Amino acid sequence: MKRTSVILFLAYIASAMHGFAQRGHGSLYSYFGAGTYTFDNFGMAKRLGGVGSAVRSPYFLNPINPASQNSLEVGFTFLFEGDMSYNYQVLETESEVQKNNFSNLNAFQFWFRTSKKSAFSLGLTPVTLQDYSFSDVVTFEGMQERYIRTYRGWGNTSKAYINWAFGLTDRISLGVRPSFLFANYQKESTYLDASESGYITDRTGSNSGFGLEAGVQAELLATPKFKLTWGANAQYYSKLTGTFNEEIATSTDRLVLYQADEKTSSFKLPKTLRSGLAFQSGKLLIAGDVLYNFSTESFENSQSSQVYSLGAELVPGYFAPEVLKSMSFSLGGRMDTGSLALDGQRVKSYAVSSGLGVPLNRSTRVNLSYQYQKTGEVQTLASESLHTITLQFSFGDRWFQRYKYE
Repeated sequence: MKRTSVILFLAYIASAMHGFAQRGHGSLYSYFGAGTYTFDNFGMAKRLGGVGSAVRSPYFLNPINPASQNSLEVGFTFLFEGDMSYNYQVLETESEVQKNNFSNLNAFQFWFRTSKKSAFSLGLTPVTLQDYSFSDVVTFEGMQERYIRTYRGWGNTSKAYINWAFGLTDRISLGVRPSFLFANYQKESTYLDASESGYITDRTGSNSGFGLEAGVQAELLATPKFKLTWGANAQYYSKLTGTFNEEIATSTDRLVLYQADEKTSSFKLPKTLRSGLAFQSGKLLIAGDVLYNFSTESFENSQSSQVYSLGAELVPGYFAPEVLKSMSFSLGGRMDTGSLALDGQRVKSYAVSSGLGVPLNRSTRVNLSYQYQKTGEVQTLASESLHTITLQFSFGDRWFQRYKYE
């Protein structure tokens, strides 16, 4: 009965992901290119400030490096993780302050132990997020009338992936993560005159392609008291090709004035390269990463950038009978030099996070984390402050395991 309930819950999550993406508000900076990049910042990585290239946790799944997936030592042969969040955002521009709140179903993954040294997983996560709404005033050549123009856009680029990690030696692990990428978006512009009549332009499209990620982790030092691990991983995406439809209609009765035939479109997401170190001493984990995000010719404002992350987590006793000792405590922070430039000014961001993990029973755990993120400046486009509370659910079991009876 317990497994049936879990499977039904997972089916609901898969069906709900598209609905959570369609909100109509979010970062104004997601208007540019394919949107804002997530850099696989989910689950354990999120509460550690985005750290993960060298992390080999014996308790938690690390979504950053494909080579880390065989590090679990909790005795489970199956693990499910789901990640959902509530967000409160404050946008400040030169003319107004806007406050939004919204929810997201971020990511989920299934993990299976295939042997003592290898593990297999599959999941679904967003790669980019596009969700904006803003207005300005325009005039057209030869016309004196002013129009209020409102831009709205929704859409995600997501990836469905499979991950295989295996131990090359006792100290070296490798991992590969092929993925299928699919993007769905809608971009709408409304032009209204003083009498609130005008027209709407609407573009709806979809694109798809493939990706490949690879990673390595190696223990540089290993003693009975501590371990020092180095990790590196890279990801590459093919060109995402697709089609879009475009039409112009009146704003009052949606009478179609113009409708374009289906057109082709394509874009390419930037490559990333990440490396880091992790120090682990019994109950304590401390790790740091540097991520290099390459620019892409597909988008005019794209810039190469670096993301610096640092995080720590304390787990006194994962299976301890006392609740307080079995809880996990985490802190993290990151700084992004900006993959987007507007009028020569980079859009920088930084974030700080903390987390608390609470066991519900021996196989089920809930992690609650908080993150504060600051992006951009008023002089560039907007100053955005984002408060995020994330709830991560983890369920483990001994599926597909053979038992010996005497």
